[in-house]
Amino acid sequence: MPCELINGTRLHYDEAGHGKAIIFLHGYTGSSRDWEHQVQLFSKRWRIVAVDQRGHGRSSDPSEETDYSIPVFSADIFELLKKLSIEKCCLIGHSMGGFVALQFTLDHPELVAALVLVDTSSGPYDTPPGYAELRARLDELAANEGLEAAFEYDAAHNPIRKERFRLHPEQREVAKRKVLNTSVNGYIYVARSFGNWKPVTDHLWKIKAPTLIFWGEEDTPFQGASLLLNKSIERSKLIAVPGAGHSPHEETPDLFNRELLKFLEEIQWGQEE
Repeated sequence: MPCELINGTRLHYDEAGHGKAIIFLHGYTGSSRDWEHQVQLFSKRWRIVAVDQRGHGRSSDPSEETDYSIPVFSADIFELLKKLSIEKCCLIGHSMGGFVALQFTLDHPELVAALVLVDTSSGPYDTPPGYAELRARLDELAANEGLEAAFEYDAAHNPIRKERFRLHPEQREVAKRKVLNTSVNGYIYVARSFGNWKPVTDHLWKIKAPTLIFWGEEDTPFQGASLLLNKSIERSKLIAVPGAGHSPHEETPDLFNRELLKFLEEIQWGQEE
């Protein structure tokens, strides 16, 4: 797995295929492995780069809270694309990766030929009552007892997690594995960075790249945010994915891949440079 020193942080990424570039950005507690259902298929026609963002997966985890923010993540991607000589890309971001994708697109519109947003938001999204207190407890557990303790507490006390695991018990171990594959610094500081991110909702009109928005119909906290993205981004299309929650690219990969392929063909994001 390749690694580049970016802004003082070792960033790991998976790369496969040739042609025009597609960049995949995972969500909070995720990694490049979240895109395994996409990398193998789409690398047959495109150059695929799936990144482990700082504090996640096999990338390093800086020790200061100020090292984690959505603008910092955006700057990481900018420097990585420069090192990889990628001058134009289709940028795909899930959840936190969607925050980064939106920030990056507004920071560097000339580099984004197309945008795909998966269960994400341009600003605040719905959280259950008492979430701030829950989050503080999770951070305390992660720091003092470890990530497994934090995960188990979240699974037992977060109403969104409880309902998701009740409906889809097989997803519990997947979610746990992701948390344990995240650093303690990433788990704590990245979550805090969301509240510090300046919403970009008022700037969505500036996005001119064709945009595909996925929303899993069981992911109620991101329903309003997804509808707002679709309303605010001029050249956008929203796909509501039945039977999927927060991660339709993993939960319903066949439908996700079919719609993504259709989108790439419609915008003629072909193989030739």
